[in-house]
Amino acid sequence: MKKISALLIEHIWELILIVIFGFLFFYRLGWATLGSWDEAWYGSIARTISQTNEWMLMQFNGKPYFDHPPMGFWLMAISYRLFGVSEFTTRLPSAFLGLLSTLLLYKTSLLLFSKKVVGFSAALILGTSVWYVLRVRSGNLDSPFVFFYILTIYFSLLSRKNMKLFPITMLAFGALMLTKTLVGASALPVIDLILFSQLLNPIKHWKWIMLGLASFVLLVLPWYYIQDKTYSNFIEHHFFTIGTRGNSASSYFHLEYELPLFYLHMGVRKWYKLWLLAGGSLILLFKFLKPKVFIVLVWNAVILYPFLTTDETHIWHLIPVYIPLALITSYGLWSLGSTVAALIKKAKTPLQSTCKKYVTNKAVQAIYVVAIIVIAGFQIKIFYHEVIPQNRYIADDVDISKRVTKYDQTIYLDDDYLPLAVYYSERNMNQMAYQPEEHKTLVNLFSSSEQNFVAIARNWAVGNLDAKGIDYKILEQNGSFSIVSRP
Repeated sequence: MKKISALLIEHIWELILIVIFGFLFFYRLGWATLGSWDEAWYGSIARTISQTNEWMLMQFNGKPYFDHPPMGFWLMAISYRLFGVSEFTTRLPSAFLGLLSTLLLYKTSLLLFSKKVVGFSAALILGTSVWYVLRVRSGNLDSPFVFFYILTIYFSLLSRKNMKLFPITMLAFGALMLTKTLVGASALPVIDLILFSQLLNPIKHWKWIMLGLASFVLLVLPWYYIQDKTYSNFIEHHFFTIGTRGNSASSYFHLEYELPLFYLHMGVRKWYKLWLLAGGSLILLFKFLKPKVFIVLVWNAVILYPFLTTDETHIWHLIPVYIPLALITSYGLWSLGSTVAALIKKAKTPLQSTCKKYVTNKAVQAIYVVAIIVIAGFQIKIFYHEVIPQNRYIADDVDISKRVTKYDQTIYLDDDYLPLAVYYSERNMNQMAYQPEEHKTLVNLFSSSEQNFVAIARNWAVGNLDAKGIDYKILEQNGSFSIVSRP
């Protein structure tokens, strides 16, 4: 019993994190239907993988998909294979890895700063940043990406002392690249900085360096090679159209920081100003001269800078920045508080003896932890209803997509929720907006020679057929949508 008690005390911070984020990330995880774009889009791709057993050539709606690498989709497909296809299993890999990420950040902080309260605070900051919670609770790529990013840095730090772990570092880095290619590449300069002295002596560590590079290549290269051999436009589309969003090299020297910083503020909310305070204090107090503090500051700059050079940055793009932001904020506030406490104890005032008695390390630690917990509590209180569904609700677009499953004809969709329609109907669809002119609108479709089809359209759009005197038949209808065909 004493051993169990001692073990619980030793790991009390991790247990608290598991309780808080186990609830926040998993509670009512499957209540809401999938989001119309990325979530339902990725879920449809993962379901196709699990059904066809084709793990290298991904497809969506019967067409090739190679915007992103497959790691996130593989994890989702495995979830489907193990537990079936549902909203919960779509989000399960994200929620599970989101929880592991908070624990892993705690461990990473211990390697950097050797203080459990700082690690606990860093995990609490990451886990209560509202956009991190939103994406952890959705079937997207952000949570797997954050997990593999922290895992890469964690094993890089371990490899400083034991280069036998370098192959694991490179496997983690490979998994990161297989989640999001170019954003994942931002970890490479951080790895180089952490292992600078080891990489400067390749003769001593050549075996582990070569094994690490081989591990990375064997994990990463096959998917990219197969895509390049299969699709002639893969390189241009994957690396330039999607990866750099078509930006030129010169654009990275032109700052567009106002919107990205606004999004960063909205994404982490109360932690934003504390991040600025903590980062500024680390510089002004010359704490950046400590090698590991310098590493985290450089990491923050490396991963944030590209997002500051484009006005196409979206709020969720900045989620990887939350990792070093959490570390800087937690350690910077701790360092600032410790410095202020030291100054108070040294100040020659009538209360000097009282200060020396009560301004102790334990007191500073208690104030620091309580302050972080209170702020985190306010964060959760503010965003709780934004991220936790209050009731089960099936939207009309989901309802009509489920109803269309029973029809074997070609399906046309006269709206913009294609991924959601494909996911819930389990059918390939033709989105009218991207069809030839004769099928681009409901009126055009019914005026064409096309015969064996059904169309999903908003109820008001069906009225256009009445206005044109075109005969049709309503097969299904709800408050917003109809499924129509020829009579």
